[in-house]
Amino acid sequence: MPHQNRFLGWENPGKALITGASAGIGLSFAKQLAQKGFDLILLARRKDRLESAAKKLESDYRIRCEIIAADLSDMDQIEKTADLIYTIEGLDVLINNAGFATIGPFAGVPLEKSMRMFHLHATACVMLTHAVLEGMLRRRRGAIINLSSVAAFALTPGNVMYDATKAFVKTFSENLQLEMEDADVRIQALCPGFTRTEFHEVGDFIHFDRREIPDPLWMSSDRVVSLSLKALENKRKTVFIPGWKNRFYVWLLQHSAVVRSIVQDSVKKRSQKKR
Repeated sequence: MPHQNRFLGWENPGKALITGASAGIGLSFAKQLAQKGFDLILLARRKDRLESAAKKLESDYRIRCEIIAADLSDMDQIEKTADLIYTIEGLDVLINNAGFATIGPFAGVPLEKSMRMFHLHATACVMLTHAVLEGMLRRRRGAIINLSSVAAFALTPGNVMYDATKAFVKTFSENLQLEMEDADVRIQALCPGFTRTEFHEVGDFIHFDRREIPDPLWMSSDRVVSLSLKALENKRKTVFIPGWKNRFYVWLLQHSAVVRSIVQDSVKKRSQKKR
């Protein structure tokens, strides 16, 4: 398959590292960046799925694909991954995508589980970003996409750590882009809404009924990623919410006390059901 080169005006795409790359949004980023000619470094917990994805990507797009099996909710593995990133030459794109969510009141969720989420969403994002920036600043080119969420704009009991860590990712990305204005490094906080991935099929969401959410509010991971990359190339705002329905939802959250109350009650009921 021919590559669509000159992403961000770069004549020769380098390497892209994607966390949470074995499925969902991460795998969609891998496919679309491979199509643009990037060699890939895929990181996730499940080595077997990484090996399968890497083999297919290399075959379909004629690119090189490496894998890193690591759990970025663990501090030791975050540090090892960051140390590795410092040694990688030509790393032009970093996608901090890995994540998970819990259901239940903060005091009722085991602290160890909440801290794993904190490390995965916040600590790993910070440390991997810091590690990759050294080379990007030296080469004066790079792009970092950090996965936030429309949840970053919400306050929902039963979703405390998820909302808080995604809000951190959004603010971290916004501030970092201000520092990168003269460095030719682009930062994006991608804030998707409901996306058809495994996210709502594993962990605390294993019994989640997708029918609770109206079908028109769901987006495919491929669509989320294509809009994200297009927005990055077009130098849209650092905080990017894909899809007009998601943007309207966030606007309502920010401007309507009634909508905020409805959303909070919905999440609270789901949290109580889990208990």
